[in-house]
Amino acid sequence: MDYAKSERRDGYMKPKNNNNQVSPASENSSSLVYLARQPIFNANHTVYAYELLYRSTEQNVFVPNSVSNEEATSTVISESILNFGINEITNGKKAFINFADGFLLTQAAYLLDPGQFTIEILESVVFTIEVIDALHTLKAAGFVIALDDYAGSSISPEVLDLIDIIKIDFQLTTREQRAAFAPGLIRAGKILLAEKVETKENVEEARALGCQLFQGYYFSKPVMMKKNRMDIASSSYVKLSREITQPTIDLDKVAYIINWDAHLTYKLLKRVKTLRYYRGNVINSIKQALVLMGEEEVRRWMMLVFIRGVLDSRSDERIRTGLIRAFMCEKLAQETRHAQLASPAFTTGIFSVLLYDSVSPEETFGDVEIPAIIKAALAGEDNILRSFLDITFCYENGDWEGLDQMLKKIRLELKHGELTNFYLHSVSAADELLAKDSH
Repeated sequence: MDYAKSERRDGYMKPKNNNNQVSPASENSSSLVYLARQPIFNANHTVYAYELLYRSTEQNVFVPNSVSNEEATSTVISESILNFGINEITNGKKAFINFADGFLLTQAAYLLDPGQFTIEILESVVFTIEVIDALHTLKAAGFVIALDDYAGSSISPEVLDLIDIIKIDFQLTTREQRAAFAPGLIRAGKILLAEKVETKENVEEARALGCQLFQGYYFSKPVMMKKNRMDIASSSYVKLSREITQPTIDLDKVAYIINWDAHLTYKLLKRVKTLRYYRGNVINSIKQALVLMGEEEVRRWMMLVFIRGVLDSRSDERIRTGLIRAFMCEKLAQETRHAQLASPAFTTGIFSVLLYDSVSPEETFGDVEIPAIIKAALAGEDNILRSFLDITFCYENGDWEGLDQMLKKIRLELKHGELTNFYLHSVSAADELLAKDSH
């Protein structure tokens, strides 16, 4: 089942025509972000929780196949935490968020507070050993687990034991089917939630079945919410840039900067969950996350955040070019007697993409503090970092004559095949770094 089917209870419909749809380019350039919420009521008709639903435009619908299940969940989590504020959305009530099996395995749930969020498993989830292990871990962390769109299918005892709330789909089941399976679920100690209830008769039947929670059009349609997108503070960019260019990164200073910026905090936690350094550790502080990453990984992550902030959000290929140059310049430094300049060489390479428009480094970087040797190289002055950058430019442009001259200038004896290996290494390293940072 795709994400759209799971949302039919909240007002999913096919768009009447394409003229009303916002194009991808328009959505990406918009400063607004959207969510919808649908209340879940208890037997006293008091709001118990809200289900948070993905929206990409002002239209209160989910457009099928517009995003993957994982991307929809990721967006709901990030927007609810960063841009809206979870308490503002739910008024202190719990929030239900849909999780597909792929997202269950990312450990992204650990960005959430178990006291505020309920993990709602889509009925399309395949209960593999890995998924069951992930659910055990979530339960141990204190999360409530709900099963979405239940229509009477068989549930293994091991899985059933992990589920707290079962959402009975009143549109996909008949009265007879519900009467057949509801008593057994109640005997198993499960809380029953009647979803997609649209009539008074649905509600009365749900009460008679023993349902304790209710959701559907009879009570409320999803309510759209929108807000201005929150970006990383410009002051955070300036402070990060100072730390990026230091010979040794002060992790305490970096942790302090990140702690004061919610967007940066989210980006860091999202990143560290995907790194091999994580290995199931529970992250209790920003400093711990930075230590797990290590200084070099932190430096590169900060540089990528900085470049993404300076460049247009749709400039991924330009960012990739900068990273390839960065790794190439770093490799050249490591292969010469200038290995101590490997880090400044990396910075020079990635910052080079900011000078496409022939603007001076002073105008480009403004208050951003970068070492004089890097700024000089970017301005075209003759130093070893500029030589590394020029070699990279020559290779990019297929200027083999210029390349030979530059290699002789820095007394680096390399065959074109060896340089090709350097470049291929740089491409691979850049793609790996971007893959880790994908969002």
